[in-house]
Formats: sequence, C-alpha cells, structure tokens
Amino acid sequence: MFAEKREFRRIKIACKISFNFSGRELVLNSHTEDLSAGGLMVILGEEIALSAVAGLELSLWYDQAPIKCKGEVAWVNEITPKETNPRLFNTGIKFVDISDSDREKISNFVNNIISTWQQ
Repeated sequence: MFAEKREFRRIKIACKISFNFSGRELVLNSHTEDLSAGGLMVILGEEIALSAVAGLELSLWYDQAPIKCKGEVAWVNEITPKETNPRLFNTGIKFVDISDSDREKISNFVNNIISTWQQ
C-alpha cells in the first residue's frame, strides 16, 4: 500500500506568480503542478540555481491581495532536450519565509479546491 509522505496537500491550478531572483523579476501565469502550503512547482524557461532564494508574490484567484514571501529553489529538472528552444525546467520552490497566516491562507485554498473536486 502507498503511504503519502508529503506534509502538505497539493493541487494543480493556474496562479499568477511573480519571482524576484537577485533583483531580476520574472512575472508569469503558470500552471503550478504542486501548489501547497509548503511550496510550489512551476515550469520556467530558464534554469535557476539550487538554493537560490527569490522574493515571491503569489496571487490566488479568490483573494485580492497577493501572498508575499520568500522561496528557495529545492530542485530543478529539465523537461526538454538541451537542443530544444525554448528549454523548459520543472522548478520546485519551498516557502522559507512566509507568515503563518499566509501559509494558512494557501492551505485553506488548497483544501477548499480539493473538497470541491471531491463533491
């Protein structure tokens, strides 16, 4: 039997995400593969170094104010061949500096979506 080892529940959902890596901003609408209260996975058009820390703004579509926090690149997997243009990378980002209330806001959002899907 498979036992879930992840700490947080996850969903696939489109969210507007803004990243600021060392003063360079990337703004995109991304399909997050694993949005959770612990972090997210996005597909980026460039490889970001492991452990790079970014300022994040995450807009959940039910809430007007974006969630502002910091995230650390936990893993990167190239999903296109090196000779392909553009190159694409699955990038896992762990929230490392997020308020308890914002983490709870994401958790509630994820749980509400999952509950809706199960009905």
